[in-house]
Amino acid sequence: MASADAMRAQAVAQSFGRRARGYARHAHLQRHAAEQLATFVRQCGGLPETGQIVEIGCGTGLLTELLHEPGREYLATDLSPEMLGQCQTRLGGRPGLSFAVQDGQEAAFITPPSAIASNLTCQWFADPVAGIARLARQTAFLAFSVPLAGSFPEWEAAFVDLGRASGLLPLPRERDILMALADLAPERLVHLVEERKQHFPSAQAFADSFRLIGADQPRPGYAPGPIRPVLKRFAGGLDATARILYCVVMREKP
Repeated sequence: MASADAMRAQAVAQSFGRRARGYARHAHLQRHAAEQLATFVRQCGGLPETGQIVEIGCGTGLLTELLHEPGREYLATDLSPEMLGQCQTRLGGRPGLSFAVQDGQEAAFITPPSAIASNLTCQWFADPVAGIARLARQTAFLAFSVPLAGSFPEWEAAFVDLGRASGLLPLPRERDILMALADLAPERLVHLVEERKQHFPSAQAFADSFRLIGADQPRPGYAPGPIRPVLKRFAGGLDATARILYCVVMREKP
């Protein structure tokens, strides 16, 4: 990873780490996506019956709690030691569950895990599309969710009217992800896109939904500017729409 990418990854880890204790109380979209991803995995036939499962970006364990079966070998990883610590505090007594601080975009396994899972994490990779494909090459079963380009159009439109872009993280395109995965020649590639609308009483409440979980690291190169017109525009509330891709990739054993 280039030095600039390493520095950004560290900044992201620190931002989430500062919010680790309160994360589970405020991570409403992340909890919803974890539940949806776990359901989608079951609908696709479930996780492989044997072998280790590795989770990338476990956070405080929202998906871990849904996927891990006591006694099953399951490695929960996260870039933030504080987030991982919260996960371990909540779930550490489960047989078969272990923990490791790890940067998911650099994850490499001597013995390929039977499955890799990740919930709303890969968008933080320096190159999300390449990072997802890299994970898929290391396992026969990849299950993930990721927010897509086109998310929060209501917020973005308000900044376009100001003649500039918002500070929200640039997100990967659905088409690019699916093309990269199709190039791996999977036996099955199953996906769906959900448009999840959430109401916020104000623009500040929308911004706080990122800040309170540590997901408020702006896009690279963002220069903050006055946003009073945006605050005024949403003084009566904001319905913000997230576009989330849920995907299961099943391949020959790597």
